[in-house]
Amino acid sequence: MAIPAYLLLAGMVWRHKRTMAAAVAGPHPRSRGRSRLSRCWPAIVIGFLVITFVSSQTALTLGAPLPGSAVIVTVLMLLLTPHLDAMLGSWAQRKLEAPDISIPAAAGRQTIRFAILIAAFSMLGVLWATPLALGLGFELRSVARDALGMALIALVAAFLWNVVGTVTERAVLVAGPTLGGGEPGVPRSRLGTIVPLISAVGKSSILALALLSILVSQGVNVWPLITGLSVFGLAIGFGSQTLVKDVVSGLFFLIDDAFRFGEYIETSGAKGTVEKISIRSVSLRNSRGAIATVPYGQIGKIQNFSRDWAIEKLSFRVAFDTDVELVRRLFKKIGQDIAADRELAPDLIETFKSKGIGDVEDGTLIIKASFTAKPGKQSMIRRAALVAVQTAFRENGIKAVPKPMTTNAGPADSG
Repeated sequence: MAIPAYLLLAGMVWRHKRTMAAAVAGPHPRSRGRSRLSRCWPAIVIGFLVITFVSSQTALTLGAPLPGSAVIVTVLMLLLTPHLDAMLGSWAQRKLEAPDISIPAAAGRQTIRFAILIAAFSMLGVLWATPLALGLGFELRSVARDALGMALIALVAAFLWNVVGTVTERAVLVAGPTLGGGEPGVPRSRLGTIVPLISAVGKSSILALALLSILVSQGVNVWPLITGLSVFGLAIGFGSQTLVKDVVSGLFFLIDDAFRFGEYIETSGAKGTVEKISIRSVSLRNSRGAIATVPYGQIGKIQNFSRDWAIEKLSFRVAFDTDVELVRRLFKKIGQDIAADRELAPDLIETFKSKGIGDVEDGTLIIKASFTAKPGKQSMIRRAALVAVQTAFRENGIKAVPKPMTTNAGPADSG
């Protein structure tokens, strides 16, 4: 009876593995760990069924059958807990994005997921660890009291963790609609840049305090550990002055709002789009895809090309007898056409226009033109303006003069 039943269960799991994986994965966005768990979940379930079959048959052979209720409850808990967690995660995420739900309430809904996991592990402990504890002579009341204390500390830490996460996500959602949020290559607001770093520090502190509290609840003297970590941190501070310099410099860069996620900057050693901001360095991705990690202490001067506006200046070399007034009218017409273009107009701040004669070189007029656009959006407008200028010059008989080549050759030999 057992072999056909387990084979039937394993076959059902394998046949519907995609459905099970999708149910465990839950809605988007998904964490990397959740995605990996969902892909491996059908294999985990089949492996658990095999272990359950082997254990139960071995126990029957030895004349000490496993309790049927414990086996059934364990199987059901293992199969249903991830699906229940996915449903609770989807429910908590919808409430997180609702503006009428307070931050503690949203964090409490997310903490329910952790409470379900604690309850599941506690039930497994009661089913399987209680007989083992009795056999080893442990006092169940003391074990239960210690386990309850650890569970309460874990729940409080999970709640505080979710409070920090809820505040972070709401801050990013508030900054996202106006400045692109988390889309790659789109600059975030100052709030959207600083809040994730503060969140990482806050979550790390909560995790460290929770671990220390659990050790204290178990009667472990943590003061030597804290003292050792303090001495170790002091030694690192004195021995790693470069690291301290990087951290302090990064703090002041963030306070000054020198750069944000998604902005294009140039430092003394590299340039590119800000893709990652850590405690001691910033990662810049250049136009060819390479990433440069620059410590804050080595940044030096920063040029930010993604703030407020960008002025694009163009120069055209034409013949000396060119009608400058005609060129001005042509440039004005080009500027009007660009301003009327539905694709280019949203990124245009000041339209393309002539700046008159900028210089005279070797009997050639240098006519200047410029326009102002949103930062990072000027390249398309520049291309459109150059194409329009080329067409206008050709249609009106205006000839561009190439820049003369300069050579270092000496005087020609006589004779």
